[in-house]
Amino acid sequence: MRKRKILVLSITIVAIALILETCILRYVNEKNAQTTSNVLLDRVIAVLDKNESSEERFVKSLKDDYIVRAKAISYIVDAKPEVEYDIDELQKIASLMSVDEIHLIDETGTIYSGSIPKYFGYSFDSGEQMAFFKQMLNNYDLTLN
Repeated sequence: MRKRKILVLSITIVAIALILETCILRYVNEKNAQTTSNVLLDRVIAVLDKNESSEERFVKSLKDDYIVRAKAISYIVDAKPEVEYDIDELQKIASLMSVDEIHLIDETGTIYSGSIPKYFGYSFDSGEQMAFFKQMLNNYDLTLN
């Protein structure tokens, strides 16, 4: 009978020890998972912030680059007025300047010449995309003189 009590007590102690060990391991694993998740989340946030900053610099650089290209095209057209209505020459200039299209716009906001004839006659009132540029009629900082 005494051996049986010792056996039951031993099994109970081992069972309690196993349950306690399982609880401790679960707690430690959850804590480690939480810590790892926080570290990874912090890294992701840092990368996103860095990417956002890089994107802003890249967009500014592109804007500056395209302003330079537009000024160069304007200079070419001013220096060689005969290309103003020469679609083939304007297409060559567009290709050399690595731009998709050149549009020459009058004071009313109507495209009167350019590298793609299908847009001739469109104005800043010709739809949402063209309306975006309407502000150039009143803000000469946005235009090339």
